[in-house]
Amino acid sequence: MMRFNEAMKAEKIRELVQFHQVSLSFNHHDVLANMSFTLKAGSKLALLGQSGLGKSSILKLIAGLVAPTQGQVVNHAQRIGYVFQEPRLLPWLTVQENIYQVLKASGVAKREAEQRIKALLAQVGLLACINHYPHQLSGGMAQRVALVRAFAVKPDLLLLDEPFSALDTPLASQLTELLAKLLTPQTSMIYVSHNIEQVLPLTELALVLKTGNDLDWHSVANKEERAIFLNQFYRHEVY
Repeated sequence: MMRFNEAMKAEKIRELVQFHQVSLSFNHHDVLANMSFTLKAGSKLALLGQSGLGKSSILKLIAGLVAPTQGQVVNHAQRIGYVFQEPRLLPWLTVQENIYQVLKASGVAKREAEQRIKALLAQVGLLACINHYPHQLSGGMAQRVALVRAFAVKPDLLLLDEPFSALDTPLASQLTELLAKLLTPQTSMIYVSHNIEQVLPLTELALVLKTGNDLDWHSVANKEERAIFLNQFYRHEVY
């Protein structure tokens, strides 16, 4: 019986996120309707689709920021890193203090937290800014701090909601390369983006939301599959 229970627990962990007939409404407006899907642990998923179909709402449901109107969201991730379109840094705290808040909330000891913060800031080229306040940072620097804050908790699930859309193309490309270096094979990721070519090299699956909550899955794990998907996209066969 013990081995059976352990096997069932391991299977649930492999299925990191599950949506069971999830519906979500705001002010009598249906955002999602009877949506069901599963994300396995370690998956890197691009969540795509036209504006207004609920992509950001899916991330908020997974993170527990909103509750479904109907259905069930199951999330087995113990540590979630979340990067929004804007950095969302607290203006009265320094860079180090902003990052430390999430580590403190996660129960990380102060000395270990300081070591993690310094190591990650050095990795993204911002160690010299450790005592700066948000108003002293450029947009790209602030978003790098947001990335560090997300990775500092050593997330088993990373949620990205258009994290570089407010940046110019060269800077967005630079931060995309930085994100690729920070990712580990064990980290699951759901990346919402309208920049298809930017997000696909970081992912192995693409989930396209369509009108009516239809879900269209595509494998984009290699160059050939990505080329096929992009060809369908530019011929308007995907959306």
